[in-house]
Amino acid sequence: MPANYTLTVSGCHSLLKGVHKAAVSDGCVRLIFSKNGQIVKQASLAADRTSISRTLDMTYEKIHLMCNRLGIRESNLEYDRSPLSKPAKLSFNLLFIKKLLFEIFVPIQWVIVYKKTHEKKWRKIIPDSKIFQADPFVIFKDDKYYVFYEELKFEEYRGYLCVAELDIEKNRLINDKIILDLDYHLSFPNVFLENGTYYMIPESEANNSVDLFECTAFPYVWQKKQTLIENIKAVDTIPLKTKDAWYLFTSEKVKGADFNDELSIYKSSDLLNSPFQKLYDEPVVCDVTKARMGGHFIQKNEELIRVSQDCGKRYGHQIKLNKIIQIEKDYQEEALETLAPVQGALGLHTYNQTHDLIIADMEIARFDWYSLKRFVGANLRRIFEIILSKNNPRKD
Repeated sequence: MPANYTLTVSGCHSLLKGVHKAAVSDGCVRLIFSKNGQIVKQASLAADRTSISRTLDMTYEKIHLMCNRLGIRESNLEYDRSPLSKPAKLSFNLLFIKKLLFEIFVPIQWVIVYKKTHEKKWRKIIPDSKIFQADPFVIFKDDKYYVFYEELKFEEYRGYLCVAELDIEKNRLINDKIILDLDYHLSFPNVFLENGTYYMIPESEANNSVDLFECTAFPYVWQKKQTLIENIKAVDTIPLKTKDAWYLFTSEKVKGADFNDELSIYKSSDLLNSPFQKLYDEPVVCDVTKARMGGHFIQKNEELIRVSQDCGKRYGHQIKLNKIIQIEKDYQEEALETLAPVQGALGLHTYNQTHDLIIADMEIARFDWYSLKRFVGANLRRIFEIILSKNNPRKD
C-alpha cells in the first residue's frame, strides 16, 4: 500500500473544515496532495455556497479523480475526516441566507462592454432586458469593428450566435444578425483568420463535439466545415497556431472535474487535414482560478499571453492573464495580471482585443420590472429546491 500520502484541504488537514473554510471565505476549495512532505499534485474547485453537502460531493469526486491519476486509493490518503462543529455549521447557514437573499432579489444580465486601448473607462451596451449578450469576439476589417457574440433569450435559455457592427459614436451595435442558431446551445464564437478565410470554433458542448465553421460571405454566412474533436464535453476552445503546429486549448468535463476546473491541450500538424490528438494525458492546469479560457491569445512584447477565467469565487468572476513559458515537454506558464469587474459590475469572463479596441462582457444587476419578475420567480423555485435537498447526508 502506498504510504505517506497526505491531503491538505484549503490550508488544513480536515476535509470538512477545509471545505467549510473555502465556502465561507474565497469560495475556492484547494487540494494539495503530498508524499513524504513533497507536493506531488494540486487541484481546486469552486465551493457551492448554497450547499455544504454538494460541495463535499464535488470534493470527494475530485479527490477520487486525483487519486486515480496518482495511482492510489482514496483510503491511502491521510487527512482528518471528523465532522463539522455546530458553530461552523451555523456560520455557513448564515452565509447561505445572505446568498439566498442576493440571488432572489438581484436580477443579473450579461452585457457587452468595450474601450479603446488608451482609455480606462468601459462603455456598456445594454440590450433589451429579455436577453443577454456575452462572449464577444471582435474582427477589425475595412475600417469597421465586427463583434461576434452569444445572445440568449431568458424565456428559452438556449444560446445562439450573432454578429453586428460596433457604432462607437452612438455606443450601440448596428446591422446585427443571427449567424448560427442550431437545435443546441451555442456560445463563445471565437473567430480567426487563416490563409485569407475566416473560421470560427464556437462552444458546442451540448453537441458533444468541437466543431469548425467557415465563413463563406463575411460576416453573415457561415457553414460547418468539419468536426475537430468528436465525443467530447468541452467548452471555450481557443486555437493557437505556431510555426510547427496547431493547438486547441479547451476545458473538458469529466467525473470529478467541472468545465471551470481544468485545461487540456490538443495538437495537430494541420488545422484542416490532420486530426487533433491530446498533447498530455492529464490536464496542464488544474486550478479553478485560471483554467478555463476567456478569450484569444494575446501577443505582446514578444510574449504569448493566455486569457483565462477565474471562477474560484463564482462562475464568470474575473479574468486572469498568464504568460506562457513553454507548451510542449512540460507545459509552463506564470501569472501576469488579474482583471476584475469594475463600475458596479458583478462579473467579467470574456476579454479580447484587436487593432485599438478592447472588448469584453460584464455581469450587471438590472432592476426593471421584467427582470425582477423573471429572476425572482425563477430563483424562488430554484432556491426552494435547494432548501429541500440542502445538507442531505452522503450515500456511500
